[in-house]
Formats: sequence, structure tokens, C-alpha cells
Amino acid sequence: MPKQVAADEENYTVEIDHDIDAIIHTWDQFAAGQEFRDGANHLLEIIREEDKRKSIVDTSGIKAHDEADKEWLQEEWIPKVIEAGIEYTVSVTADSVIAEMEMEGFVDQTAHLDFTYVLAGDMAEAREWIAEQ
Repeated sequence: MPKQVAADEENYTVEIDHDIDAIIHTWDQFAAGQEFRDGANHLLEIIREEDKRKSIVDTSGIKAHDEADKEWLQEEWIPKVIEAGIEYTVSVTADSVIAEMEMEGFVDQTAHLDFTYVLAGDMAEAREWIAEQ
């Protein structure tokens, strides 16, 4: 079954991939502050509507993230995502040492939470991992 587009905004796209039973959120361009939070919260709404346990977040087009946004994700947003039912998330990172180190730090900081968050080098790897969950 083809992917179903749930949101197509200027900064991001959200799709439902029925083949792997996951929600895929792709950041198409950099966003920070309220713009970033609005996009993340739109994803949260879709997670609640679709009642999925798995997600892929593709940030491969983004080289760095705002520090305040990372804190907000960790402290406020991730707990809401877990409450909404997400058990497994894989993040596709940019081909950049800085982006990879940044995301590895984020994964480490969320390790105590009740869900599995891993990194992938590309979308094929992410799809394969999430399909196995």
C-alpha cells in the first residue's frame, strides 16, 4: 500500500507508511523555536489520530538543532509522544559528524525513558529497523 500523506507543510512532511506500520516525519528544511515546536506538535497530533507505535524522523537535511529546541523535545515533547503510544523511533541523521554527535547525545539523554530510540544513516536502514519492531 502506498504512503498516505498526513501533512505537507513548508518545513516538513508527515506520511503514514502502512507497509511498515509507522509514521514518517521528514524535516524538509531547518526550523527553530515556535516554528519547530509547531511542526513537532503537528506530528504529535497525527500520532494520536493514527494510533501508531512506531515512527521515523528524517532530519538528514538538517545539519544542527537549536539547543533550546532539543531541551524542549527531551523534557516536554518526548514524554507526550510516549504517552500517545510511540514505543519505537528511529532518526535518520545528516551526513555530518556534528549532526551525528548531537543526535547520539540526544539518544543517550532519552535512554531512561520507556521507549527505544535509535539512529540510522539513511532511510533504507531506518525502514528496515522499524519494520522489524
